[in-house]
Amino acid sequence: MKSITCYLLLLCMLFTTCYSLNNDLDALLKLKKSMKGEKAKDDALKDWKFSTSASGHCSFSGVKCDGEQRVIALNVTQVPLFGHLSKEIGELNMLESLTITMDNLTGELPTELSKLTSLRILNISHNLFSGNFPGNITFGMKKLEALDAYDNNFEGPLPEEIVSLMKLKYLSFAGNFFSGTIPESYSEFQKLEILRLNYNSLTGKIPKSLSKLKKLKELCLGYDNAYAGGIPPEFGSIKSLRYLDISNSNLTGEIPPSLGNLENLDYLFLQMNYLTGKIPPELSSMRSLMMLDLSINELSGEIPETFSKLKHLTLINFFQNKLCGSIPAFVGDLPNLETLQVWDNNFSSVLPQNLGSNGKFIYFDVTKNHLTGLIPPELCKSKKLKTFIVSDNFLSGPIPNGIGACKSLEKIRVANNYLDGLVPPGIFQLPSVTMMELRNNRFNGQLPSEISGNSLGILALSNNLFTGRISASMKNLRSLQTLLLDANQFVGEIPTEVFALPVLTRINISGNNLTGGIPKTVTQCSTLTAVDFSLNMLTGEVPKGMKNLKVLNILNVSHNSISGQIPNDIRFMMSLTTLDLSYNNFTGIVPTGGQFLVFNDRSFAGNPSLCFPHQSTCSSLLYPSRKSHAKEKVIVIAIVFATVVLMVIVTLYMIRKRKRHMAKAWKLTAY
Repeated sequence: MKSITCYLLLLCMLFTTCYSLNNDLDALLKLKKSMKGEKAKDDALKDWKFSTSASGHCSFSGVKCDGEQRVIALNVTQVPLFGHLSKEIGELNMLESLTITMDNLTGELPTELSKLTSLRILNISHNLFSGNFPGNITFGMKKLEALDAYDNNFEGPLPEEIVSLMKLKYLSFAGNFFSGTIPESYSEFQKLEILRLNYNSLTGKIPKSLSKLKKLKELCLGYDNAYAGGIPPEFGSIKSLRYLDISNSNLTGEIPPSLGNLENLDYLFLQMNYLTGKIPPELSSMRSLMMLDLSINELSGEIPETFSKLKHLTLINFFQNKLCGSIPAFVGDLPNLETLQVWDNNFSSVLPQNLGSNGKFIYFDVTKNHLTGLIPPELCKSKKLKTFIVSDNFLSGPIPNGIGACKSLEKIRVANNYLDGLVPPGIFQLPSVTMMELRNNRFNGQLPSEISGNSLGILALSNNLFTGRISASMKNLRSLQTLLLDANQFVGEIPTEVFALPVLTRINISGNNLTGGIPKTVTQCSTLTAVDFSLNMLTGEVPKGMKNLKVLNILNVSHNSISGQIPNDIRFMMSLTTLDLSYNNFTGIVPTGGQFLVFNDRSFAGNPSLCFPHQSTCSSLLYPSRKSHAKEKVIVIAIVFATVVLMVIVTLYMIRKRKRHMAKAWKLTAY
């Protein structure tokens, strides 16, 4: 009897196992069918095929089985499926890890997910799932440690049912459209280490009860949320925190000094809020701090001297506040500082000369302050400096030679200062610079004969004291879009090569001492939108073919000595909204019709020999008077009469001469 019972039990177990194996295979094939939408490629999950082998499904891509060939892990990542997750997912009831991410899956989550009672990891991030997040699917997931729903289209309130997940360590609902308040009950996740609710539409006050999460290492509540009130001072008691981000969240009030108690904090991001008051000196107790971003707030006061203790800082972003005083010299002594961006504040005094001496600087921007003194000489000691931006200050002296040798640079912006002297010639050969803005200073000397840089898109040298010729080697700047050389002392002719640049859209060389004519090659530069050659000594005529400039909006050649007639084909330049040909030597009649209807008389003023069709001064050219006709008639008659008289005289002379010749011949013959 015992043997029969054992036999039946064994038979039952075999049947159950076989059924489970077949059930897993069947579930996977049905999942494939549902997850593959109409836009999916044919080869998506192509190895998910029917198999008679008991373990055939275990070799499917992304599938992991246990010793009994049951599916315990499913990972379908970055496969553009465009379908939905079907209820068959619940049949894989031995799953411990479910990762379905970056697959463009849509629709709502099936409630059958609640059958996955062994699940430890649920990652459905980077999809297009929508609707309310069904919190009740987690009721049976007592083992769940990680829930990641980042970057989907979930909406409605944050689910409170998930607070029953007592083993949860990782929770991310970031990047969705959740609204309402953060539930107070979220403070019950006693093992939670990472909480990400950023990039949603959350409102209300940030619960101070979140400070009960004593194991929390990362707290991200910012970006696109709009909380009421400020930062709970209680957050200073979460001693385990290493990462705190509440940026772009409509926060008001002052920064709580209690945050200084977060001695393990590495990253603090509070930018893009409405925080007021001074920067608490207590923050200097965060000795592990590596990145501090307080930019785009309404903070005032000075940078605390105690910040000299923050030896691990790599980033200081204080830009767009109301900070004042000097930039402390200790900033240049911070051994790991890579980024210093304090632009658009009220900093004054001399710029510390030791900035960059740590050999680590990558980003440096102190624009729009009231800084004086010289540019620090060692900013590019690191050989990694990418942005060098000091515009809109009161700096003086030259650009340090080290900048001219800084091949890592991408942006050079020193406009609107009192800088002078020669520009280091190497600046004009830096390979990675995309923007070079030196305008509104007192730089002098000539540009180098060789200018290069495949990345340079903007070259602005306006309003300086540059002399010499404009180098033809600018043809090497194949990415140049904007060329501003106005208000200098350049001489010679405009180099024709400039207009061979393939993406040039704007050129301004006004206010120089340029001579010669407008290059004919300008008509071949079809990308131009704005051309200003005014206030020079240009001569000759406007080149034919200007109508080829189909996207030109502005043409200014005023205050030169350009002559000839105004090209009639300008009437066809429908994009041209501003035309200034004033104070030249144009002659003839101003064309009418077409785009000329847009311009007024000021566009043509100061051309004495130019006449307008609607003015009496031009009527004699358009409609000659009777007097002029009579005068012309008299002149014609006089010419005809004189011609006839001349012909008669010539004829009589020839006849008389012939008679004399014949008489002489007769006398000789008779003799």
